[in-house]
Amino acid sequence: MINNGNNNEFQNAFSASFSYYFDNFGNEEQFFDSAKRWIDDKYFLIVFGCSNKDHRGQHILLFFSSQYFPVQEIRGYFKEGAYFAFRSDLFTGYSLRNKLKEFGFLEYSIQESMILSNNDYRLIKNIFELIDLETKMPMSETQSKILISYLDLLLQHMQRFYQQLMEDKLNEFRALQKDFMSELHTLFDSKRKCLSLLPSLTLLSRKLNCTTRFLNDVSLKTSKNTAQYHIDNFIVKIAKELLAETDLSVAEIAKKMQFDQPQSLTRLFKKKTRISPLDYRISII
Repeated sequence: MINNGNNNEFQNAFSASFSYYFDNFGNEEQFFDSAKRWIDDKYFLIVFGCSNKDHRGQHILLFFSSQYFPVQEIRGYFKEGAYFAFRSDLFTGYSLRNKLKEFGFLEYSIQESMILSNNDYRLIKNIFELIDLETKMPMSETQSKILISYLDLLLQHMQRFYQQLMEDKLNEFRALQKDFMSELHTLFDSKRKCLSLLPSLTLLSRKLNCTTRFLNDVSLKTSKNTAQYHIDNFIVKIAKELLAETDLSVAEIAKKMQFDQPQSLTRLFKKKTRISPLDYRISII
C-alpha cells in the first residue's frame, strides 16, 4: 500500500477552506474517524484499500458520497489504505455531475466492486501517489487542473477494469439477466389480467440484491438494452394486451397496472409507441 505519512501540516493549512484532502489510514477506526466528517460535509471519497474480508491482502477501489456511505457494510472491510476526498468546487468550470455519470461503476455497492489484479493495483497505487504528492503542493488553479487530470485518469482506468470484468464474468451476468426477466414476468397475474406491483428498476434490483446501476449495466452488456428499457417494454406489452382483449377504459387499465395516475401510463405508452392507448385500440379494431 502507499507509505503512511503525516498529513497534519497539510490538514491544518487548509482547515479553513479547501476542496480536497488526501490521507492514509492504518486501520479501520482511523478511516472512520477521518472519512466520516468529509462525507458529512458533502465531499466525495475515493478509497484505495486493502481488503480485510473474503479476499485478504487484496486491494479494492471504492467510491463514496453523502448519498452512499454504508457504514455497516464498510465496517470490518478495510485493513489499511488511503483516500482522496474532494468537493464539487474543485471542478469549477467543469461539469462534475456529467463527468461522474459517465462512470456507472461509481454507483455500484461494495458487493459489486472488483478486486484489483496485481497489474491494476500497481497502476492505481502510482496514481494515488501522484495525487498524494500534488495535494502537498501550494494551492493554485494549476494544482486543481492537475488533480482533476489525475482523478480523470483514475476513473478512466477503472472504467477499463470494469469493462474487462464484464467480459470475464459474462456467463454470471447472463444468469442475472435471466433472473431479472423472470422476476419481471412474475409481477403479472395472467388469470386476473393485472400487475401485482408496478415494475420499477428499484423494485427489481432489490429483489435481485443489486444496485440499479449495476442491473442496468449488466442488462446493457448482455442484451444491448438497459433494464429500464425491458421494464418499459413489458409494461407497454401488458397494456396492449388489455387494450386488445378487454373493454376496460384507459383509467381502469392503469389501475390494474398499479399506476397512480392514468396519465402516467399514457405518457409511457406514447413514448414507446408514438400513439396514445386509445389510438392504439382504434388501430387494431
